[in-house]
Amino acid sequence: MQDISVEKFPKKRAAIVTWCDNNGKTNYGQVLQCYAMQQLVNKWGYDSFVVQYRTKNDRDFIKYNFSNRNPIGRWLNELYQEQYKLKVIESYKSQRVSAFRKFVRNYIRLTSPCYTREAVEYETKDCQLLVCGSDQIWNPLNFHPIWMLNFGAEWQKRVAYAPSGIFCEDEENVACYKRMALLLENLDVITLREQLGVDILSKYTNRKMRAVLDPTLLMNCRDWDKIAVPRLIHEKYIFCYVMGSIRPHQLLLRNLKEKHYAKKIVYIPSNLVQEGQFSDFIRYDSAGPAEFISLIKYAEAVCTDSFHGTTLSIVYEKQFYNLKRVQEGIEKFGGSERIDDLLIRLNISSRALSSLKEARDIHKIEYDKVNQKLERLKKESIIWKAH
Repeated sequence: MQDISVEKFPKKRAAIVTWCDNNGKTNYGQVLQCYAMQQLVNKWGYDSFVVQYRTKNDRDFIKYNFSNRNPIGRWLNELYQEQYKLKVIESYKSQRVSAFRKFVRNYIRLTSPCYTREAVEYETKDCQLLVCGSDQIWNPLNFHPIWMLNFGAEWQKRVAYAPSGIFCEDEENVACYKRMALLLENLDVITLREQLGVDILSKYTNRKMRAVLDPTLLMNCRDWDKIAVPRLIHEKYIFCYVMGSIRPHQLLLRNLKEKHYAKKIVYIPSNLVQEGQFSDFIRYDSAGPAEFISLIKYAEAVCTDSFHGTTLSIVYEKQFYNLKRVQEGIEKFGGSERIDDLLIRLNISSRALSSLKEARDIHKIEYDKVNQKLERLKKESIIWKAH
């Protein structure tokens, strides 16, 4: 049995395979977990970068893949990926999209776009360590062997750190889990973000694995302060970010504003649901990841249905409330089960709200106790065993 810890990693090169603003519309959690993942691998003693990978699909208007082996091909792939993101995924270039692009450019080290296994192998050929994780890269709805490090040379060490997915044992998913189990044999270290994922995949393999914290929780508030913008709203406010509609939660949000003696309700509108302005709310359309962190940091309380909205609220010791997604189809993105898993592990499981009565009855989070538990989980997440 081999111990793998921060101290034993040499200063070498590492490639991270995860999502980073390349899987759907702008997504705060996706980009912030990628940033945190790169910070974590750097702390292991590696010079790390993130592989910008996706497979082309029916919506791609150029099917040809330019070679990453020469500067012109790399430039053409970068130009095409930018146009694809704007025209196909986002439909237009908004201030939010620009803020995301700026953040990624300033804080995350990316390869040129890769659309094939050959391109990924070329970009990672001199890496001693290959890492997959975190986020929902093992989601059966969007699964590909690349996300399980099925590429490269035998001598390269392979670590899965906190990948996640939607773990539900219906017939179609079970077939995918069995494929995953075969690919797990090639990994040196296997961890997942949720205990549920460990429990399900353990049914299809004898490999040892364990649940660890999302990388956003391995950074403290001082780490996040380094990339957050200064305070944006100078009055007391509560902050709301939901992937679904905010409309069904208006009365509850106004009640929470009074509960926390705030003057304003500030929200970032979902990019998955179209709805109008609410006259007494401050709508913040243009927020990028750095603004998202700031809005959480200075809020009196946070209301969210987002996993990473929850993790950052915990980092900043906020009183937070998890709101139920009510739009048909939104829950296919997952969320509640991942949040429930985390809160159970931190002994603060009762944060879900759907009524005014629940808002009155919910207890204040005692962060002294939460932080004690969080520190233990951090230590368990940073050091693990590999067979």
